[in-house]
Amino acid sequence: MMKKILLTWANWMLAYDFQKFCGQDFEIVWMDVDQLDITSLEAVKNVLIEVKPDVVLNLAAYTNVDEAEDSGRLLNYQVNTLGVYNLAKITTELGIDLISISSDYVFSGEFQRISSENTREFGRSVDDACNPVNAYGMAKILGEQLWKAENKNLIIVRTSWLYGGWPQFKNFVNTMLKLFETKDEIKVVNDQFGLPTYTKDLSLALQAVIERIEDFRGQILHFSNGGDRAINWFDFAKEINKLSTVKILPCGSDEFPTKAKRPKFSRLLNESEIQLRDWREGVEEYVKSLEE
Repeated sequence: MMKKILLTWANWMLAYDFQKFCGQDFEIVWMDVDQLDITSLEAVKNVLIEVKPDVVLNLAAYTNVDEAEDSGRLLNYQVNTLGVYNLAKITTELGIDLISISSDYVFSGEFQRISSENTREFGRSVDDACNPVNAYGMAKILGEQLWKAENKNLIIVRTSWLYGGWPQFKNFVNTMLKLFETKDEIKVVNDQFGLPTYTKDLSLALQAVIERIEDFRGQILHFSNGGDRAINWFDFAKEINKLSTVKILPCGSDEFPTKAKRPKFSRLLNESEIQLRDWREGVEEYVKSLEE
């Protein structure tokens, strides 16, 4: 019998690709924000009792990192902290498995006594101390802590630099491709390091977890596309730009000031047996898919 999966925030790009690439293997119930308000404990309980899923895959996230510093601060904590606490509480009561997506922004991104070039070879382990540098990251780590206190079987999946879905979704690859159509020269920051994640590859990793969920209950997992070292946004942009003639120039973060501070280094080390392919392969496939 197929497992029944309840997806929260079903209009997000990760939900789109999970349905597209894994939908044939599960019975998927879509719940967008207007169908399931995860910030309401009563709404969460009523929906889960009615749907009776085997697994809740929580993709809900307030991701406007800059607005989370001021005008979006309340919504940030409502969704990224309170909402997932509600899910953890009710899934515990009803004996339902819960997988929730978290972020590399739970880390400060600072390395002491290691040069910026050498940090490319290192990464953040699931056991590393978290010390977020912005409100978005703080809401995420508070959410993690509340989830773990409420639901010992919860599976937390941290990921980074997500892109995928289709051109209408807001992500770095889609933004770059649009800029390439109108600009002759683009500046991209080169002092923030991590690894991108194609939502197709993350979806397949989540599918593997769900299929053997008893082996992963209670764990934190780091899923991003693979690579022999961390890259920066400038490296990422150059890979996207392979088929274009647009000139891309490196620059520091200080040339693009933002409300929220970003981690300087947030490469996630995937120490799980479930590995995602090299990030370059994912970018190439996604860009080609948009041309079809």
